[in-house]
Amino acid sequence: MAYRLLLLTLSLMMISGASSAQPPASGAALHFDFRHVLEDRNRPGRALRLHRVGRNADGYIEFTDALQYAELDGEALKDFARGLDGIPAMTVGGWFYSRRIGEGTFFSRGLPTVGPNGERMFPPDDRSVRFCLGTDSRGFFFGTIHGNGRMPFPHVTLNEVPIHTWNQLVVVKDAEGYQKFYQNGELIRTDRESAHAPAPRPFRETADGATEPVRLAMPGGGLIGEAWVYPRELTPEEIRADFRAKRERYRPAFQGKPVLLREMDARPAAWIRIDPTKESWPAERKRILEGVMKVLGPFPKEKVPLDPQVISEEDAGDYLRRKVSIQVQPGDRMPAYLLIPKRRKGRVPAVICFYGTTSGAGKETTVGLSGGKPGTPPEKNRDFAVDMARAGFVAFAADYLRDGERLPPSGKPYDTTDFYERFPDGSIHGKDAWDTMRAVDYLQTLPFVDPEKIGMVGHSYGGHSTIFTAALEPRIKVAVANGPVSDFLHHGLHWAVPKGGSNSQSLPAMRPYVLDPTLPIPVTFYEWTALIAPRPLWVGQAVGERRPNEEENHAAVRRVYGALGHPDRVRYVWYAGDHDFPPEARKAAVEWFRRGFKVKR
Repeated sequence: MAYRLLLLTLSLMMISGASSAQPPASGAALHFDFRHVLEDRNRPGRALRLHRVGRNADGYIEFTDALQYAELDGEALKDFARGLDGIPAMTVGGWFYSRRIGEGTFFSRGLPTVGPNGERMFPPDDRSVRFCLGTDSRGFFFGTIHGNGRMPFPHVTLNEVPIHTWNQLVVVKDAEGYQKFYQNGELIRTDRESAHAPAPRPFRETADGATEPVRLAMPGGGLIGEAWVYPRELTPEEIRADFRAKRERYRPAFQGKPVLLREMDARPAAWIRIDPTKESWPAERKRILEGVMKVLGPFPKEKVPLDPQVISEEDAGDYLRRKVSIQVQPGDRMPAYLLIPKRRKGRVPAVICFYGTTSGAGKETTVGLSGGKPGTPPEKNRDFAVDMARAGFVAFAADYLRDGERLPPSGKPYDTTDFYERFPDGSIHGKDAWDTMRAVDYLQTLPFVDPEKIGMVGHSYGGHSTIFTAALEPRIKVAVANGPVSDFLHHGLHWAVPKGGSNSQSLPAMRPYVLDPTLPIPVTFYEWTALIAPRPLWVGQAVGERRPNEEENHAAVRRVYGALGHPDRVRYVWYAGDHDFPPEARKAAVEWFRRGFKVKR
C-alpha cells in the first residue's frame, strides 16, 4: 500500500512539474486554442477569419479541401506584427491532425512559392517576419522562421508527420540564428551543424510588411487544435511539458525521435529505358557507353609521364599533409594534397576527393585550409578529405582545371573560354575524368597505397564528377557521390550554357537536347550512373533540395545492380536540410568505403 502511495505521489509531482513548466499563454504573441473560441486567448477580439472552414464536434477547425483556410489579417494582423519587431528569438507551433500525406503548409505567414526548376522557395523578407510549418510531398516535417540560414528554402527534416493522429509540431529560431524542430515533445532536428547556418538577421516589421497575413490550412484535409507564436525561444522543457500536459487530450500515436539518414524512395517510372537482365546488360552497357562518349568528347590518345614532384610536407597531427604535383597532359600539371595517415600498417586504400564548386579556393576547402573564397576561414562540412585520412585512408585532394592553382588565363574561376579554344571537341567533364584517371595512375605508384583499393568521393560538382568518372574508370573500386545533380533535361540551363562562356559549362554537347527535349538524348543521367555497377556506389542527397528525378534514378540504377546480382552494393540516401555534406553523411561515406574495401576499423 505504501509503495502504491509513493508511486501516486511521484506521478502527481511529475504532472505538477510538467504543468508548471508549460509555456504560459499570456506570454504568447499569438495563441489560438480552438476548443474554446476562434479568438486569440490573450487578446479578445483578435479573431481569425474563416474561409469556408468549419469546426468539428470538439471545436477544432476542420479542413476538407485544399482551398480552405483561416486567416489573421487587417488590424488584428497589424497588432500581432508590432509585437514581433525587435524580438530576439521566436517559436512557432501547435497541434495538427493530417488526413493525407503530401505537400502542405499548415501554419504560416507568407507561403512557399515554386521556383523555375520546381524548387520550394521561402526566402526571408526584410519588411516582415515570415514563417512556415508543414510537410513536404513525402510527408516530412518542414519549416523555417525568418530565413533558413543562407538558403532560400524551408528546412526539411527526415521525420514523417503521421496521418490520422495528432502531432505537436514546433519550430524555433534562437537568438544565434539556428533553427530547432520538435515533434511530440522531442527535439528531432537542429541546423547547428549545417554549412548554411547560422545567418542571423534582425526581426523587423515595417508598415509595408504588416500586410502579410497569418494563415492556417490543411491542404490534404485535417484538423488544427492549437496554433501559437512566442516572441522568444521556448525551452525544451516547456515544449515537452506542453506535450505531456495535452497528450491525453490529443492522444498522439507516435513519439518524436531524431532521424539522421534514411534510404531514398525508389520510384520506377514508365519512361525509364533500362531494365536489363544479367545476359542483356553487356549489350546495354555498350549502347550507354557510346552515348556517354558522344556528349563527353574524346580523351587524349597518349599519356605523358606523370613526373611527380613533392612541393612541401607538413605535420597535421594524425596525418601528414604533403603537397604534390603530377603532369596530366603536356604542359598541364595538377597540384594536389596527399593526406597520409601516420598510423597505418602496410599498404592502405586511397580515396580521391573532389570538392564542390568554390570561388577559387579549390582543394584548400577539401583539406580544411580555406573557405570557398581563397583566404577565408574554413567552412563547415567541406573538409571531407580529412575524414578519409582520419579513417586510415590516403586522401588525394587536387585542384581541377578552372579552380585553385589552375585558374584560367582570365583569372575567373570556372571560365571555360580558354579550354574550349584549345579543345573544341572536348568537355570540361571529360577533362576532369581524364585528370582523375591520371591521379589513379599516380596513386598506384605509391608504396603505401594498395593499388587495388582506390575510391573516389565528391560533393556537389564533385559529386556528379565522381559518378561520371567512376563510370569510365574501373580502377575506382568504390564511389561516394554526395549532392550530385540528378538529371540532364530537368536541371534548368545548367547543361545548356553556350560553350566558352565565363561560367561552369561542362558538357556542351548536351546543349541541343536541353534546348529541345523532343530530341532523343544520347544518354540519361541514370544510364551513365548505372555504368558503375556492380562496384559499390553510395549517393547522398539533401531531402530539402528536391533534385529532379532523384527517386527515379535510384529505381533505375537499382534495377541494374539487382540484375547483376548485387543489390546490396548500391545505396541512395537522404539527409535532412539543404545542399550540404553534413557529419552524418560523411560518417556514412567513411563506413561505405570501409565496407567496399573490406577493411576493419
